[in-house]
Amino acid sequence: MRRTLFLIAPLVLLGCSRPAAAPEVAPSPAVSSNGTQAIAGTDAAFVQAPAIDPLFAAVDADADADAETPSVMLNRYVIALLNRNRSASDAAWAFPPADPRHADDAALRQLQDVRTLRLDSEPPVARDGQQPPRLLEVPVRIRAVTTQGTFRFGGWYRVQPSADGRAWQIQSAQLRPTLD
Repeated sequence: MRRTLFLIAPLVLLGCSRPAAAPEVAPSPAVSSNGTQAIAGTDAAFVQAPAIDPLFAAVDADADADAETPSVMLNRYVIALLNRNRSASDAAWAFPPADPRHADDAALRQLQDVRTLRLDSEPPVARDGQQPPRLLEVPVRIRAVTTQGTFRFGGWYRVQPSADGRAWQIQSAQLRPTLD
C-alpha cells in the first residue's frame, strides 16, 4: 500500500505543476468600421512587424534572419578559446590581438588545462549616444576550472557592429580576477 502511495505522489505533483495546454486557435479577423480586416484585440502594426530590441538594431537583422545577440557571440568566442581555435577566436575581434599575451583578455587566453569554462553575461549597456547604439558593453562573470584550481574573472566586453553590419564583434575587453 505504501509503495503505491510513493508512486502516485510524484505523478500527482507533476500533474499539478503543469498548466493545461491551451488549444491553438487562430483569432478570427474582424471587419473594422472602414471596411478593412484586423485581428481582434491586436494592434495591426504589432502583427505586421516583429519587435526588434532597439539596443541591438545596429546589426542589420534583415541581412541575416539569425543575427546573434552579443551574449551569443561571446559564448561562441569562449568556446573557440576553450578549443584553442585561434582563427575562430580572432575572428570574433574587430582587430584581433597580434600577441595573445597582450590581449585585453590575456588572463583568460593564457589559462592552461581548462576542464570547464562558464561565461555568465548580463544585459548589455549602451556606451555611446547614438541611436541605435553602436557600442555596447556586456558585463560578464567567468568561472574556469583548471588542473591548478578554480579561477574567477569579472569585467566586460565591448562589442560593436562588424564592418558589413551583419554581426557583433569585440572591440575591447577588461577582465580582472575576483575572489569568492
